[in-house]
Amino acid sequence: MRTWWIRFGCFLTGYNYDIMKNSSEASAKSVKKYTSAILIVSIIWGFIGYSFANRYMHLNTKGSIIGALIMIFIVIQIEKQIILNVGKNKIAHYFRVAIALVMAILGSIIVDQMIFKDDIELQKEASIIERVNKSLPNKVTEINNELLRLDSLYNQKGAERLTLIDEVTRKPTIVMPGTVVTRKPTKTDRVIKDKNGNISTIKVDTIITERSFSSESIVNPKAELIPKLDEQIKELSSKRDSYNLMKIGMREKLEKEFKSKVGFLDELEMMINILFNSKVALFVWILWFSFLVFIELFVVSSKWGNDTQTDYDITIIHQRDVRINAIKQLSKPGNDI
Repeated sequence: MRTWWIRFGCFLTGYNYDIMKNSSEASAKSVKKYTSAILIVSIIWGFIGYSFANRYMHLNTKGSIIGALIMIFIVIQIEKQIILNVGKNKIAHYFRVAIALVMAILGSIIVDQMIFKDDIELQKEASIIERVNKSLPNKVTEINNELLRLDSLYNQKGAERLTLIDEVTRKPTIVMPGTVVTRKPTKTDRVIKDKNGNISTIKVDTIITERSFSSESIVNPKAELIPKLDEQIKELSSKRDSYNLMKIGMREKLEKEFKSKVGFLDELEMMINILFNSKVALFVWILWFSFLVFIELFVVSSKWGNDTQTDYDITIIHQRDVRINAIKQLSKPGNDI
């Protein structure tokens, strides 16, 4: 179990297991301490990453788990920046403290948004009512304008229908004039004159055209327009009813629309209002912020303290110095090959 835990700790911290297994118990304890600190930070940030991805990025369970794993990976890489420093690097420590403060602020904000979820929901209800009251008049005005347009069309089509019905009632049929053309072949006399000046009459074929006028009563064609107007009036009536129902349910629709959009910045603004208006809430936020800062600084404090070097660190530094000296020796002019 000890070997497995040390091997796992070397994997998380980036330590060389081959060197660690030959080091003292002090080095092993140092790895265990770093491993515990990284695991604590990773679990907390995994939870924060999962909650943020699920609530504000609207990802499913699989996507939220991937978000949590990404956050854990980032945290581990940040911790390695301190753990794998050879010697004391104050600039890296200062940067890590700054990152810890930023991460603590972000983490405490996300965690507190979940802790104060019910309080935020109460403020959100009030905010939604205010937003609905602000948006509702414009929406109702748009619907009323459309209803006025539909009413105008409805009345216009109704008047056209009454006019047609009245006309068709008065004139159910109309008289249509007609012309019948008859062509009859016949012979007619034609007078001709020959070369000698003699006049004679001959019979010539011709066609006589005769026209006779008639009238026919047919059904008034405007009667066919009435069913089409009925369909149009029915469609307009249906649209009017749907817009009236829409106007009745507009408040509920707007409330559902605003509730369905969970905005991180909106909830952050509400949470800030809660913190400034409630000392208890502010105290809880400070506790979470302090807890996350101290958790984030576990590794920094361990690495920054006095007498924190172990034989593993000394071995790494010794290997570095030996390698540097060997390179310097090889780079001298007398050692050219």
